[in-house]
Amino acid sequence: MAGIVILVLVYALWVFFSRESEAPKFVNANIDWVPGADDPVDTGVIERYDERINEIFIAGLAHHCKPSDCGIFGGRVFNEKDNPVDKKAMAIGSHQSGKIIGYVPGAILDNYRKWSGRKECRCVGYIYREEGQLKGRARVYSSDIDLQVYQDDATKYLEIICERFGWEIPSGNFKI
Repeated sequence: MAGIVILVLVYALWVFFSRESEAPKFVNANIDWVPGADDPVDTGVIERYDERINEIFIAGLAHHCKPSDCGIFGGRVFNEKDNPVDKKAMAIGSHQSGKIIGYVPGAILDNYRKWSGRKECRCVGYIYREEGQLKGRARVYSSDIDLQVYQDDATKYLEIICERFGWEIPSGNFKI
């Protein structure tokens, strides 16, 4: 009987100490799903139905990110020709972490590549947890959008996302 109690105690301690304990890098608030987390965003700068923007879910987050990567990001979507699994892969990279965080989902990849003209595109987005799994979205901007329009829309988009999740816009040198 004592052996079972010790085993249960050891297991409980292992579960407690093996949990992810890092704080999010870019927010100081809850990183879990909130109602309306993936609702469309209307910034008032660029219509959300404008063909020059593309809002996508991010695939492959579990392979490249951990809970401490949750929050908002600015980045790029680009051809990852050296991808050993898929030479056509379009990676989503974050300026903040300096790494690939995920990919354009395979189900929309061909349409995405036609839309983007296979060119590198700017993006902003967010990563959060839902029921223990990492999820995320990116708002991708066509390469022909004026830089100032992109900056205005991306800033407003991230403000709306931060308000939705109860996050704060990072201070300092946050690159979109």
